[in-house]
Amino acid sequence: MRSLRRDHLLPYLTDGRGFVAAGLAVSALTTLFAWAFSLTDPTIVALCFLLIVLVVAAVSSWRIAVATSLMAFLSFNFFFLPPTGTLAIADAQHWVALFTLLFVSLVGSYLSSQIRHRADEATKAEVARHSAELKSSLLASLGHDLKTPLTALTVAATNLNASWLSPEQRLEQADIVQAELARLNRLFQNLIEMARIESHAVSAEREWVAPADVIDAATQQVESSLVLHRLNVEAGDEALLVHLDPRLTSAALAHVLENAAQHSPAGSSISVTVTAVATEIRFIVRDRGTGLAETPGPQTPSRANSGMGLTISRGLLSAEGGRIWGENDPDGGAVFTLAVPVESRMTSQPEPDVLS
Repeated sequence: MRSLRRDHLLPYLTDGRGFVAAGLAVSALTTLFAWAFSLTDPTIVALCFLLIVLVVAAVSSWRIAVATSLMAFLSFNFFFLPPTGTLAIADAQHWVALFTLLFVSLVGSYLSSQIRHRADEATKAEVARHSAELKSSLLASLGHDLKTPLTALTVAATNLNASWLSPEQRLEQADIVQAELARLNRLFQNLIEMARIESHAVSAEREWVAPADVIDAATQQVESSLVLHRLNVEAGDEALLVHLDPRLTSAALAHVLENAAQHSPAGSSISVTVTAVATEIRFIVRDRGTGLAETPGPQTPSRANSGMGLTISRGLLSAEGGRIWGENDPDGGAVFTLAVPVESRMTSQPEPDVLS
């Protein structure tokens, strides 16, 4: 109940701070012109007040902008239009200047508020569209990922009941059942991982590691998927250490390796190359599959029937400020690059001091 009341009060508290800030801005300008510079040109003063109103309207609510317009209106009249020190106006031209300031301030505030409101709506619509596309993609990926193991399990389980199977064949079908059950277990782990990413429950815990250790951890996670492929690794300088989250990075790399294995013919090679570029480390995975579909502009890390793996990789990397993109290799196949911002050092350097 207490937090609910605070939520109700929050807009008013924010408006209160905005009113104070706007009042201070008008007061500061009035003090600067009326006493510090002794400026009496009403045109210059009016334009400066109008500038403050428009800036306030661009960064705050319509209510604060209107209040700022009224404060500027009264200050302009009292301090800069003769007779100063009163709200009376002696010259008819000053009436025109005063109400022109008020009118332009209010119109500018309204237009700025409408532009910001429409921009917010456009942003929300874009987020909603992206979310709908992501959900549609995930559902399609889930359907694809479930179909293959379920079909294989159904066939293998049916075959196990056949009386004509030899002991060797029966053992082979049992192995298929075990492999597909392991595949389903990995799928459900992926679903759990996606739920954690969507709920922002994934956080980075960085430590100093060698890039080769990240690759080793990734290959162990998808060892069964890589058994029919040759894996070529170029991890770079063995003395290089990078500061990243090895769990998130290796998991993201594992999904990309599994995806490469799924889209490469048996017996083909998959390569992993590590490069250090400026303040980031890049893990580059090349396969010998059919590549990515040609689309205008930069390629995104996706392809037909790629499953959830690449989407999960993107979410895992984003938790540590990383990114992933894909492109076609001129020699055939696809190239996926995982880039993570890091600090780096060599193992020969002393350990950084730990503050107590």
